[in-house]
Amino acid sequence: MRQLKFLATITGTVLGLGLAAGMPAAHAASIIPTTEGEIKTNLGCLDPSKCIDTTSLGYKVTSLEFDFDDKTPKYGLSHLFVDNRSTNNTYQGQSLNIKFGTQDAGTNTALNQFWLRPVALKEDGALPEQGQLEVGRFLFEFDKKYEEITLDLFDIEDIGTGILEINGQQVTDKMLQPYAKNANNSIQRLTLTNVQSFVVQLGSGYTPKFQASGDGVSLSGVSTSKAVPEAGTTVGLGVLAVAGIFGLRQRKKVLQAG
Repeated sequence: MRQLKFLATITGTVLGLGLAAGMPAAHAASIIPTTEGEIKTNLGCLDPSKCIDTTSLGYKVTSLEFDFDDKTPKYGLSHLFVDNRSTNNTYQGQSLNIKFGTQDAGTNTALNQFWLRPVALKEDGALPEQGQLEVGRFLFEFDKKYEEITLDLFDIEDIGTGILEINGQQVTDKMLQPYAKNANNSIQRLTLTNVQSFVVQLGSGYTPKFQASGDGVSLSGVSTSKAVPEAGTTVGLGVLAVAGIFGLRQRKKVLQAG
């Protein structure tokens, strides 16, 4: 009888593990670092002592070109920073000197909140708007596929901001509209499903609305929820579950025979 009880315990445990592992936790996890610094991209970091490697958070970021046609000024790759608008920060390196004050040149977010803040560069290496033009295009690649990823985008004043690609495929239905005229400090949320990578365009350097400057946009609230189980893992768990059910049936037959 002891052997039968032990078999039933093991079988129940295996079955329970199969069911539990097939249902990942649903709690969202933010991937915005809570330390100010520069996100490590394919550009490296201006100051290595203030560099944030996001691979420890399960993703990497690549800065992409975003120039179009023959428009001017010509832009190069953008840098990306984690910034709390309530503090001063200076980043120096690669012949650049970028300063963030306690008050942004444009619209300010709530204090004590961390944002991903792009900094546009011209092709000649100059800093438009003295480093205050928050425009850039970035590829985010995750080490897992997630059922859902949410993004909050702040201060969208003109067209051009949104998601351009998901999992390497172009999309056209994830572009955001400028906020209403009197809705300052507006935050718009995008929800993406079944995502392992996406390309986001933040702001626009070409806009008739702003003759002397572009439309800068910040990104925050990036969170992931429910990693999609790998196919092999799902099959393996199914086999365990079937084995558990088979074990229960065998136990039932033994008990009936006894």
